[in-house]
Amino acid sequence: MDSSLFSFRTAIKVLATISLIAMVATIATNSVKITKGNEQIQINQLETLTNILISQASLSASDMIINQDQERLLQLSEQLAKDELVVDATIYDAEGVKLAASEEAKSLREMLGLDTPLQTARIGKQQLVDPILHDETVIGFVRVTFETGKLTAFSDHYYRKSDRYMYTMVGLSFIAGLLLAIIVRRKPSKRNGENLLLKDM
Repeated sequence: MDSSLFSFRTAIKVLATISLIAMVATIATNSVKITKGNEQIQINQLETLTNILISQASLSASDMIINQDQERLLQLSEQLAKDELVVDATIYDAEGVKLAASEEAKSLREMLGLDTPLQTARIGKQQLVDPILHDETVIGFVRVTFETGKLTAFSDHYYRKSDRYMYTMVGLSFIAGLLLAIIVRRKPSKRNGENLLLKDM
């Protein structure tokens, strides 16, 4: 009977160990999924923000190109570049000829870093080009360069902080489980070593 009881306890311990390993693996996997999910949310937010900004710029530039209003095109490009998230802005006609650009705007080749080793000039920057339409006909293009570091700075801080909280809670849960195991652990019975012959003396 003692042998069967011992085998049962051993099986319970093995099952508990396997369950613990599975739970830790599940927690780790879910933590990674949450982190990846946050990164994807950040990418989606970045795309939405930049697309809205450049779409508004292309809509504004449409009438200016039709009216050949060079001054207003220049003002629009300068206004776009004043945004702290924007590096520069350039407006082209349908043939790719530059019509207006912000004061410190660089050429597309420079922004893409084609003349720098490993294209280092483009690191940390994102370029978007949107067609300028009039009566469903392309009459030009607007190119805006964004500073991705500034675009993601706030969300980066928030998500990293969220990750730290999550991993801290996972660690505290593991420690709490160990402490609980120590608290509820049964102490060995002293009767096992008791000499029954000396009990009545």
